[in-house]
Amino acid sequence: MAINDYSEFEERLGYKFKDPDLLETAFTHTTYVFENGKEHYQSNQRLEFIGDAVLDVVVGEMIYNQKPKCDEGFLSKTRSAAVCERSFAEIARELDFGKYLLLGKGEAQSGGADKDSNLADCFEAVIAAVYFDGGFDAAMGVIYKNLSETVRKAVNGEIFMDYKSKLLEISQNRGHRHQISFVIVDERGPAHQKEFDCEVYADDVFLARATGHSKKDAEQKCARSAIEVYNSTFMV
Repeated sequence: MAINDYSEFEERLGYKFKDPDLLETAFTHTTYVFENGKEHYQSNQRLEFIGDAVLDVVVGEMIYNQKPKCDEGFLSKTRSAAVCERSFAEIARELDFGKYLLLGKGEAQSGGADKDSNLADCFEAVIAAVYFDGGFDAAMGVIYKNLSETVRKAVNGEIFMDYKSKLLEISQNRGHRHQISFVIVDERGPAHQKEFDCEVYADDVFLARATGHSKKDAEQKCARSAIEVYNSTFMV
């Protein structure tokens, strides 16, 4: 049985769950599972995996329909701007996700309910929960309701472009054609509190190294540092 009453949240989200336990799983962080003696699969990580795929498809279609004459490069770059941690975290804050997140004590005390990574991952998990509860059309409806403005801004170039996409973009627009490679070189820590070390290269030239709490986070931090190095190394 679900711990929380989600009726207010469901109204804001635009979907009423038949199985509220599924929504609760979407709000369950790995630290909560670890501290309460539950199994790893009872956290929102598996749902996050599916939600990421559903969002890619639906947002990709939204951009495709809005820009029928644009090429694949534009579509890919624009989707990266819309389907990113920062965009998802902002939407999650608007919907008050932090109020419902189930976190371990340490994660809660360190401000975990307002961390971009936790909010973005939870948003992806909630989309997956809608998908499993009501099907693809229901998930699409929720995405259209909550991401249409984000997609519009992405299409018009009005929102933040994630650092990884920005690095890939400039590597193709400086008179060079460098192959940018992100490599996860190490990971450590328990499942609920992992850290990942990432390195990024332009062809075989090392650009930067960074550590994050997820592979996506590590890649973004690495790309942010690499942009400055790339500009100073390959400026023409």
